[in-house]
Amino acid sequence: MRTINWIAPTYHCGNCLIKIKRVLAEIDGVRLVSSDQGRQRLTIEAAGPEVIAYTKRRLAGAGFPVQPE
Repeated sequence: MRTINWIAPTYHCGNCLIKIKRVLAEIDGVRLVSSDQGRQRLTIEAAGPEVIAYTKRRLAGAGFPVQPE
């Protein structure tokens, strides 16, 4: 597993986090390690580059585009 830190500029409240967790729960090989609403930061663990790319696309599709920290 690889640990990645992302910034999600549209993540700003508890409801956003619920939506993000739902998206991540649907993806095999990825899990949310931590989140920081104030910094709009997500830390995930992912199984590999394909899973990372897929996760980024799914989060963007849900309204949470991410960028490297």
